[in-house]
Amino acid sequence: MNRTLLLAAKVAVSLALLAYLLSTTDLSALHRRLRSGDTLLLAAAVVLYSGIVALSTWRWRVLLQAQGYEAPLRHLSASTLVANFFNNFLPGNIGGDLVRVRDSSRLTGSTTASVAVIAIDRILGFGALYFLALAAFLAGPPALRQMAAVVPALAFLSVIFAVLAYIFFRPGTARRIMAATRLNTVPWVREPFDVVQAAVDVYRQQVGAVWRALAASVALQALVVWYFYAVAHALRIPLTLSSCFLVVPLCILAQAVPISFNGWGIRESVFVLYFGQLGVPRDSTMAFSLVGAGLMVLLSLAGAVVWTSRPSEPAVAPE
Repeated sequence: MNRTLLLAAKVAVSLALLAYLLSTTDLSALHRRLRSGDTLLLAAAVVLYSGIVALSTWRWRVLLQAQGYEAPLRHLSASTLVANFFNNFLPGNIGGDLVRVRDSSRLTGSTTASVAVIAIDRILGFGALYFLALAAFLAGPPALRQMAAVVPALAFLSVIFAVLAYIFFRPGTARRIMAATRLNTVPWVREPFDVVQAAVDVYRQQVGAVWRALAASVALQALVVWYFYAVAHALRIPLTLSSCFLVVPLCILAQAVPISFNGWGIRESVFVLYFGQLGVPRDSTMAFSLVGAGLMVLLSLAGAVVWTSRPSEPAVAPE
């Protein structure tokens, strides 16, 4: 019942935001923008999406190898495609992670260890987004640095990633927190924590693998930005590359907050907020967001084909 209510609340948030944005948008202009799409540039966006999947798979393999587990790229690629499908069609943005945890558990023999690997994978992805946004903010034109709500967002993210970096590079910090909160006296908390801590300790010893995975994350997220940039120019929307490198990462990070149905509504609101300050009409921004996200949803259907071709197995529930 609680999950049903939470899902209903998320759907309500997405529908309310989309309804408001569409009600304040020139729908005829939006329709004309959608019809003006350049098929060749949309095809380029599809190619970039393929690169995103490939880099995501390779990063996951690097993190597994650092833990001493070997996995064929074909197996991981199939799992990544299925995960992308679940991310887009399950009511939540962690459904795909559950697929990857289950698939990698067959290699690691431990669900908790697999969760630790996927968690590091996620954190590196978010860190790459923060790095790209910060670099675009510092190196971009003055107009980007004058945008409202950018500095507070980057400052908040700076604090979060500084804390995460401190915990990673200062062994024992997490254990001291556990001791201070007395969570280490609770068996069902302490035992999974020890497994996760052991995985993190391995990454501290395999720093080279972490840096390779981080480099893959930066390249991957840069491809995501290029993907949206290609969509913008396919719709003949003159967004600058520097603005995309600032706004798209901030938007993806905002979508990670689980208050809407898979980011719908939140994504469009963030794009309207930031690109509107750069003089982009709302109809153009809405077309950009809907086509960019919608195309990713369509491309993720390849994961459904992979999923249905697998031997019969229990479905993954979005716990």
